[in-house]
Amino acid sequence: MEPCDVIKTNHIFNPSTRLPQEDPQTKHLLFYVWLTSFLGEGGFGFVTKCHNLVTDEMEAIKVNKNLPSVFHQARAEIAILKRLQCLDPDTCNIVKWNGYFFDRDHICLNFELLDQSLYSYMVGRDFRGLSMAELRPILFQLATTLSHLRSMDIVHADLKPDNVMLVDSKKQPLKVKLIDFGLARPVSAVEPGVCVQTTWYRAPEVMLHLPFDEAIDMWSLGLVAAELATGSPLYPGDTDYDVLRFILETQGQPADDVLDRGMGTEYYFREQRHGQQRWTFKSPEQFAYETGVYRLLVDLIKRMLELDPEQRIKPLEVLQHPFFAQSPPQSSPTHICVEMSEEEPPTLSPQFVGTNGLKQLLFSRDDRIIMENFNMSDWFI
Repeated sequence: MEPCDVIKTNHIFNPSTRLPQEDPQTKHLLFYVWLTSFLGEGGFGFVTKCHNLVTDEMEAIKVNKNLPSVFHQARAEIAILKRLQCLDPDTCNIVKWNGYFFDRDHICLNFELLDQSLYSYMVGRDFRGLSMAELRPILFQLATTLSHLRSMDIVHADLKPDNVMLVDSKKQPLKVKLIDFGLARPVSAVEPGVCVQTTWYRAPEVMLHLPFDEAIDMWSLGLVAAELATGSPLYPGDTDYDVLRFILETQGQPADDVLDRGMGTEYYFREQRHGQQRWTFKSPEQFAYETGVYRLLVDLIKRMLELDPEQRIKPLEVLQHPFFAQSPPQSSPTHICVEMSEEEPPTLSPQFVGTNGLKQLLFSRDDRIIMENFNMSDWFI
């Protein structure tokens, strides 16, 4: 749904094209929110600033896309918001939800209108870190919010500066509220392997496909605290692999018994039977080969060099091979949450400097032995 489509809807309208009408049967307004401006957009749809003609108040309307997946997520968000209605939004620092309505085939959620996100606030101050006097009340409020969510066994699952709003930067400069419960779930409904949280703020147990609970929100809050204090994100990785590498470099590696329980551990680590530490984090070259363009190239050449001419790849199959895709998919298990980088895949030189290394790649039956004895940077210019 494009933002301009809102002009054609039954409840949200643009004052420049329509006037409020009254239903002759119910005497109620057919249009009860007056579009004034757009506040933002995302994968779910977009958010508009509207004037509620019934309450005469300004509201933020979240207009969800008319897609089955978004519809399902919107219903789940409404279920969470209904559970949270027993909490005082002002003392618990949660955005006030005013209900929902259907606009044609779109679910629209209306919320109180807040000022600006912490991210926008940091942009406005050129990402200068907050003083302790500013940081302390913000963290206290967010910790209070997480305490209330935990008491109700709810995981927010997307805590980040974009989802923390200043209520009124002039009248209440440091008053904040948590918004966007689109990924929130009851702890009892959480399943390991689901893709939650934004990459920079994603907890290691989520990336490793371990069981998780509301503790992942505290991890995110810790990263938000560091970012607000310094003005820079602590783990700004493009992918889960990058973030895990930052974590290991600064905090060390999780214990083997923790990694043993992770269903996604083998995607990022190699298990070795010797030494005190059984799990070893894959090098960037190893990870790139196993998940990206290197493996695709090797697979393509292997199929071109098939000894049996009947089994040898055909020209049309070559053209359809994923090696030629602009952004080849990472060969991760379906249950692993993988963030794809928007960057182009690495460019390989057509000239190989390590012929023996390439032969090992093409004809060895054990990729693990190859990766333990060779470095990809030695094979390609």
